Amino acid sequence: MKNILKSGLLVLITLFALASCDPQESNDYSLGPVPQESQLSFTATPSSGKPNVIVFQDASSVPGVALWELGNGSTAKGSSAQAEYPFAGTYTITMTLYTSGGSATVTNTVTIAQDDMSLLDTPMYNALTGGAANLEGKTWVFDRYNNGHFGVGPADAGNPDWWSCPAEGKNGASLYTQEFTFTQVGIKLEWKNNGYIYTNAAGKDALGGEFVDNPGGAGDFDVKYAPKSAYTFALNETDKTITLSDGAFFGFYTGNSTYEILSLTDDVLYVKSRSTVEAGNGWFFRFIPKEKNVKP
Repeated sequence: MKNILKSGLLVLITLFALASCDPQESNDYSLGPVPQESQLSFTATPSSGKPNVIVFQDASSVPGVALWELGNGSTAKGSSAQAEYPFAGTYTITMTLYTSGGSATVTNTVTIAQDDMSLLDTPMYNALTGGAANLEGKTWVFDRYNNGHFGVGPADAGNPDWWSCPAEGKNGASLYTQEFTFTQVGIKLEWKNNGYIYTNAAGKDALGGEFVDNPGGAGDFDVKYAPKSAYTFALNETDKTITLSDGAFFGFYTGNSTYEILSLTDDVLYVKSRSTVEAGNGWFFRFIPKEKNVKP
């Protein structure tokens, strides 16, 4: 009985001790002050010999982790970042600094005086467009005669693990009428189709407009859609992404105009789109040059 009373008393003492501790009085886990925009700054310095290549450096008076939006479609993380600007113009740079107390954002601009087309003379630009000498541009179409030219899988996956289209699996739908011509000079994109794009029910509902049901083998829907007369594109060689301007997309609507480049060679353009109309879905598209799109 004595042991029981002692144990009970010990429990009561412990409970009173815990109750008397006010967690708000402890500073062990307190946050720091919220950073202010006035405390943030960054420098922009042209690299040696390349005035169109700019090095950005966080110069804030408070420590933190910097995230950058570099005005050319690319992003970066860290105390410094580097960006290339092939074309003359004024670009808006945004740095967001995250500290223990929160975050703040500062924006500034850099002005590029002259074009530097040598920045486009890279393997990825040349593979996509055929190079600066190819004034007609390079036209890509779906690799319809090979398995796996179109498919879907998890948004974070590198392959269409859920479903992969067999060769000519979408015959009869407008998917195979889509043509995309990329021209390096002027960074131009021309998109041609037969007046329709191809998508599933989620894409159809999000896009709206007139549509045609394709139940006979091709499945899903052709939605009436006339591309604009001209687009541009942004190729980010660091992040390996390509962004089509003005809401353009690669013929199958996912709500997204930015594509992750999984492979880009002279003969293959393989990209993934993270759908914004279907949570968690990643759609995969493989293209080849139009002149090589020959049935075996």
